[in-house]
Amino acid sequence: MFIVEAKAEKASLGTKFLKKGEIIVLPTDTLYGLCADALNYKAVEKVYRLKNRNPQKPLIVLISDLNWLEKFFFIKPLPEKVKELFLLEEPLSILLPIKGFEWISRKSGKIAFRLVKKGFIKDFLKKYGRPIVAPSANWEGFPPAKDPFQAFLYFGNQVKVYYNAGPLKGKPSTIVETFKGGNIKILREGDKKTVQKILEMVNN
Repeated sequence: MFIVEAKAEKASLGTKFLKKGEIIVLPTDTLYGLCADALNYKAVEKVYRLKNRNPQKPLIVLISDLNWLEKFFFIKPLPEKVKELFLLEEPLSILLPIKGFEWISRKSGKIAFRLVKKGFIKDFLKKYGRPIVAPSANWEGFPPAKDPFQAFLYFGNQVKVYYNAGPLKGKPSTIVETFKGGNIKILREGDKKTVQKILEMVNN
């Protein structure tokens, strides 16, 4: 088990463990996340077990490039309005219809994707080159870990690498669902600034 600084030059340690199907903790664009390779069924199931997560609840997938939607998930090119939403600076997870990948969607036929734009998590994903799941680093129903040491109290040696970026005080991302015709439904409100920008886009 390792605790290392969240710096780009340290990313290779975590990527090695992800490739082996192991779990790591990363500072994301919102909170510390309990992370696994999104395309590795067994690794994703480990995340559910470690978190004591409701097995019916889908996971959000983090990507660093919109092209990954088609490359890894076979999602057709997005409408321009949806692309604009993905490119908002604030953390925003967008629910899209999808075929397959039931270990992430939990058979709902939908997965929420979030395009990360900056910080260590962006560097890490570019280095890894594959999407990850990253629910908050805590047992379900308990407070999210604000730093890797709190995360360690939850998961101990069951997590192979903890990345330290100091305390994070973010909120869970806003989640929206888009519909044909340009309608948008807010499923979870995160940062108020994000919600305001979404409403401005919808009304324009």
